[in-house]
Amino acid sequence: MDPLAQLSDIHLPGNVHNYPIAPGWWLLAIIVLALIIYAVVKIRQYFIKRKAQKTALKKLSTATEISTIVTLLKWATLQYFPRDKVAHLTGDAFKAFLLTTLPTKQQDKFTELSGEHFNSVYKSDSASQKIDDFSAAAKLWLSHALPPKKDLSMLSSSKTKDEYVSVNSVSSTEVENESVEVITESNGAKS
Repeated sequence: MDPLAQLSDIHLPGNVHNYPIAPGWWLLAIIVLALIIYAVVKIRQYFIKRKAQKTALKKLSTATEISTIVTLLKWATLQYFPRDKVAHLTGDAFKAFLLTTLPTKQQDKFTELSGEHFNSVYKSDSASQKIDDFSAAAKLWLSHALPPKKDLSMLSSSKTKDEYVSVNSVSSTEVENESVEVITESNGAKS
């Protein structure tokens, strides 16, 4: 007997798939894809949040009047804070709101640079030095306070509203008392 006659024919293995990837690699690919999507979403949110800030800083460079700068600051605050908390603020109340939203390190510098500009918005006797200082104060606020932290935006706006209500109610009561005294004094009788 021939020993080669007892051998079977050679059988070739089946075709192998082009990408035989193990389940661990599929899991790793899904995790990497999820991280890339998460990073893209966060980067997009970052740019969207800072779009109003960049626009305000760009417009600030062309602002030449105090009223324009105050209007720009008001517009920027309305982009980041609730309208009902910010829209009614003017003068010192608006300045105090801006101060509360700034980091503590920057508050003294902002107060020094802004001076009394929030109260003198519609006065025409302003020197270019004052406008430059106020512009620097606005740039400081736009650079350091925007976009606000989530906790800070809610706390500062609600806190300042309560402060302004109490300050305004006290000052209006004092004004009413003084006006009543003036009226009664002019009539010759004091109550």
